[in-house]
Amino acid sequence: MANELAQDLFGGISDSYDRWAQILSLGQYLRWRSALVAKAGPSTMVLDVSTGRAGVAIAAARQWGGHVIGLDVTRPMLLGGRRAVVNAGLEERVWLVQGRAEDLPFPDRAFDTLLFTFLLRYVSDPEATVREMARVLKPGGQMLSLEFGVPPRAFWRWLWRSYTRAVLPAATSLVSPGWKRVGSFLGPSISRFYKRYPLDAIKQMWARSGIISIETEMVSLGGAVIMWGTKKG
Repeated sequence: MANELAQDLFGGISDSYDRWAQILSLGQYLRWRSALVAKAGPSTMVLDVSTGRAGVAIAAARQWGGHVIGLDVTRPMLLGGRRAVVNAGLEERVWLVQGRAEDLPFPDRAFDTLLFTFLLRYVSDPEATVREMARVLKPGGQMLSLEFGVPPRAFWRWLWRSYTRAVLPAATSLVSPGWKRVGSFLGPSISRFYKRYPLDAIKQMWARSGIISIETEMVSLGGAVIMWGTKKG
């Protein structure tokens, strides 16, 4: 059901996703993406889960010089991603495949680095999904994630709630029906997720999956959270 939700929400807005994600995040989306990639070191083989239109995959290939596989469940997003990869001249180093994060079509210990963005709110079992991603990571490999956050300070949290509950739904309703659905869904889904899985609980999921030296960084006053760690062994 969770995968169907992601496909339903994002399949119809794939062509405009990058442009409106940057606008509706008040110019922060590309900054978050760059900050995520900057946390990892050079890698030969990278997996980018929930790659969408391959923005993180392209950034990783440019920064590290290795090969990157981008995986996503939503076919229209992947088609847009393939065009972006070709436009970037990276089709020999960035490969995109359709698949589910909960059942990765790769052998154990296949990747030096694994990244995922805006993923765990769309899977039915976040811990099993983290465990599956850790499975394909080599010992000593890096796992990194980017997710929306809820600002910890009361004033910024009030502004965030006002934006996600009122401004964002109103703004997206002017873009398209598809974006209106996303804009109305986003804020409540973030709040529900962190109510069920606080940040410490997510770190514990990673630890139980064999990830050590786990660190987090809140960016944009807590509007997004980057988490990273290393697979033990």
